[in-house]
Amino acid sequence: MLKRILVGLSALAVLGLIGFGVFAWRPAIAKITPPAPSSFTPELVARGEVLAGAGYCSTCHTAKGGAPFAGGYPMKTGFGTIYSTNITPDSDTGIGAWSEAAFRRAMHEGVARDGSHLFPAFPYDHFTKLSDADVSALYAYMMTRPAVVAPAKRNGIPFPLNIRALQAGWKLLFFKPGRFEPDNTKSAEWNRGAYLAEGLSHCGACHTPRNVLGAEKHDKAFAGAAIDNWIAPPLTAANPSPAPWDQAELVAYLRTGVSRYHGVAAGPMAPVVHDGLSKLPEADIQALAVYFADRDGAAGRLREHPPVTDRATSIPGSHGFPGNCRKNHGQS
Repeated sequence: MLKRILVGLSALAVLGLIGFGVFAWRPAIAKITPPAPSSFTPELVARGEVLAGAGYCSTCHTAKGGAPFAGGYPMKTGFGTIYSTNITPDSDTGIGAWSEAAFRRAMHEGVARDGSHLFPAFPYDHFTKLSDADVSALYAYMMTRPAVVAPAKRNGIPFPLNIRALQAGWKLLFFKPGRFEPDNTKSAEWNRGAYLAEGLSHCGACHTPRNVLGAEKHDKAFAGAAIDNWIAPPLTAANPSPAPWDQAELVAYLRTGVSRYHGVAAGPMAPVVHDGLSKLPEADIQALAVYFADRDGAAGRLREHPPVTDRATSIPGSHGFPGNCRKNHGQS
C-alpha cells in the first residue's frame, strides 16, 4: 500500500514538473541581420532617445567606465547580484540579432529572444504598460547606437533561483501584463503623468516596498523603500516632509534637481533627474508633477501646513535644517 502511494506521488510530481515546463516554455524568435540605421527615420530615433532617457536605460545598462548601453552594471538584490546586459546592436553579445517583435516581447512580457524568462531586475512589470509606438521608437534608438562587443557577466544568483524557467512562476504570482489604461475620471495631463510614472520611468521600482520574493507591494505603491543604501521616500501623503510636494515644487525638483523646500536630488535620484528626466519635454515634467501632487494630496496638505521661512537660516521651510546638511543627508 505504501509503495503504491509513493509511486502515485512520484507520478504526480513528474506530471507536475512536465506541466510547469509546458507552462513556462516560450518559443525562440528567429535571429535577424541587424537593421541598417538608415532604415529608421530621424524623427523616430529622436523620439526613442527621449524615451530611453526617461526610462534610464543608460543608467542601468552602462557599467562604471564602460561603453554606453554595453551592460555589466551590477544590481544587488536580496537574491544575489544581477548584471545588466548589453543592449547595443552587436549581433553576438548584444541585441543586434533581435527583431522588433523580439524586443517588444522582452519589454511587454519579460521574455528574451531565445525564449528564456528575464529576471524582474529588468522592470518589464512596468514596461508592459508602454504603447507599441513607444516600444518601436525605443527599438529604433537602440538599433542606431554604436555596436559594442561586451559578453554578459555571470550573475551571482544561486541555484535553483538562477533557473530562468522558475521566473514563469514568479510572473504567475506577481506579473500582470497589459498596456496602460487611462483613468477616465482624471485629466489627460494626469494620465500622461501616470503613464510615465507607472510605465516608462518605473518610479515604483525604487519608491515601492517589496515582498520576500522581490515583487512590489502594489497595495503600498509609492510608499517608500530602501534602495542602494538610500531611502527612496514615500511619494504619497505619508511623505514625512513638513512641506507638501505641490506641483510647482515637483516641477522644479524634476527639472533641475533642486527644490526650494526639499533640498537637492542626491544618491540614486541624481542620475534620474540629470541623466534621465532632463530628456523629457516640459509638458511631460508638468504631467509627472500633476500626477504626484495628486498622489501626495498636496492641495489639502498645503491648506493645513503652508510653507514657512526659517529666519535663523534664511532657507524657506528649512525648519532649522541648513541647506548643506539637507544636501548631505538626502532629506526629501
